[in-house]
Amino acid sequence: MQQDIIKGIAIAILFVFTVFAGLVPLKIRPGSGTASVRQRILSYCNCFAGGVFFATCLLDLLPMIREKYEEAFNLAGIHPVFPVAEFTTCMGFFLILTVEQIVHSCHGSSLLHVLHGDHTTKQPLLNNTPDDGFYSGSERKTRKKNKYGESSLRTYILIVALSLHSVFEGLALGLITDVERLVQIAGAIVIHKSIIAFSLGVNLVYHEMPTKTVVKSSILFAVMGPIGIAIGIAVLHNSTEFTSSLYSGILQGIANGTFLFVTFFEIFQRELSEPGSRLLKVLAIIVGYSVVTGLLYYSNILEHSETDVEGFPFCF
Repeated sequence: MQQDIIKGIAIAILFVFTVFAGLVPLKIRPGSGTASVRQRILSYCNCFAGGVFFATCLLDLLPMIREKYEEAFNLAGIHPVFPVAEFTTCMGFFLILTVEQIVHSCHGSSLLHVLHGDHTTKQPLLNNTPDDGFYSGSERKTRKKNKYGESSLRTYILIVALSLHSVFEGLALGLITDVERLVQIAGAIVIHKSIIAFSLGVNLVYHEMPTKTVVKSSILFAVMGPIGIAIGIAVLHNSTEFTSSLYSGILQGIANGTFLFVTFFEIFQRELSEPGSRLLKVLAIIVGYSVVTGLLYYSNILEHSETDVEGFPFCF
């Protein structure tokens, strides 16, 4: 019961923060000093979230996935020697990687480059060129309409791809039964999804999308995470112990692969490839990783506080 209450609160917070972050760019004027400072802070927060995800993937979620598979296999009397948890995680990684490449082939640019506005040189139709002066008013109007139509199509492809991330990340939260893990992962998801929503909003505003389109897109993107959480809750409450453990292992493995993709392709690759403040970004990543590591270490101390284990707490 307590788990469902926390998940319900997480759904509300995730939705509100994501919508708010997606609408903030409407109030930010490009090139302003405030926007520059805010972008720098955003970059450090993104690196911090990357460190949180990295530690969560390897130190928390992966052991939990192994545990779920062990529960399911023990109930079925199966003793596999194949690393099923790691295999499922890789399948989740390849699933999102495939979606990324589909977007790349349809869009002419990678998902990340489109999201962060790095694709302008590859999309001349999105720029105002000097040739506009050679066209009549009706021709310029037609060109502007085509420009907006192409931009809208590509933007919606982007939103769908990013929404898939949100669904699987929400699944990881919805399938968790431990309260401490719930709070930890919910915090990481809120930070990361807010940053992605802000970046998506910047992209929409950059391409001069109507305010109504920005609002609708932000709401659509914000809904996907709670949907994933709801699916995870439904799986836990409408299945036997065996199927619950098995589905939990499979879906959390896929979600863990998504976390790995987000960590390395959407955070580390982009942030560390940009010039300036790289050491501070690495420090932010290490801080995020250390925070999760410290929380896990502390929780293990509490869990084994009544157990006399020689050498503890240096061993888990």
